[in-house]
Amino acid sequence: MALTQADLAHYREVIDRTSGHRGGERVIPEAYTAFLEQVEQKELTLPLDAPAYPVRLVISTAKDKMEKCPIHVNMHGGGFVYPQDHDDDMYCAHVAAATHGIVVDIDYATSWEHPFPCAFEQSYAVVKWVFEQCESWGGDPKRISIGGHSAGGCLTAAISMRAAATKDFDLCLQILDYAALDNYQSVLPGANERSNAFSKLYADGDDRVLQLPFCSPAFATDDMLKNLPHTLIINAGHCPFKKDNEQYGLRIAAMGGEVTIKCFMDSPHGFTIRMAGEWQEAQELIIRAIKEACL
Repeated sequence: MALTQADLAHYREVIDRTSGHRGGERVIPEAYTAFLEQVEQKELTLPLDAPAYPVRLVISTAKDKMEKCPIHVNMHGGGFVYPQDHDDDMYCAHVAAATHGIVVDIDYATSWEHPFPCAFEQSYAVVKWVFEQCESWGGDPKRISIGGHSAGGCLTAAISMRAAATKDFDLCLQILDYAALDNYQSVLPGANERSNAFSKLYADGDDRVLQLPFCSPAFATDDMLKNLPHTLIINAGHCPFKKDNEQYGLRIAAMGGEVTIKCFMDSPHGFTIRMAGEWQEAQELIIRAIKEACL
């Protein structure tokens, strides 16, 4: 049964009340914001048909873009309820500038109005579209990677699994940054109320949806984890998803995939984009992985 307006109001109150670090004061290094001056950022809306909807993109292109450059597709975090924001702009500018390439940031639909599978279908369609644009952009089709953070990591894992089955495109790398891989556990007794709200909203109140592999990649069969691209998993020592990510990486490796797992022990969930803990080291690791990845 779909969520009612009263349900939506309840979950909005929970999310607003438990917002925690969001909106908190931070000191952002000038050297980091300077990356915005090293790229050209443009917005466009990609028209898509149902079950997706038109989706806004922010494309960051390095001003010194190299020939046959890498192209990275980024999926932001935020529990599927928050849209793309300025932190994502800075992160994508850093990655594009450092790789002398292009980063496509997907501002996928939030679950307030468009629950699963909308964000997944949008993101998959965008990656497919990026492959179609690659030649005209001067990119290298063998160096197209995807990555996501928290909820975006869930989308990244799901896209990689579908692409491995359909052969629609071949990715050289997937980056799972403290990914939300098991959204079903948040509706079990004793779960954190904030995570519970995220999952209920994403599934439109239907807990069964949360056990679908493209909604919760932790439920993927072994066969679905075969033939995946090289996988970089970034974990945080103080993240509730740490164990899930480790287990997912080990399952991919058991199916013959190449997996790199790095845990930043002094960092919390969300650290890479929200500039907490060892965020600079994590971003440099991501950049090295994108620069080195190639089919």
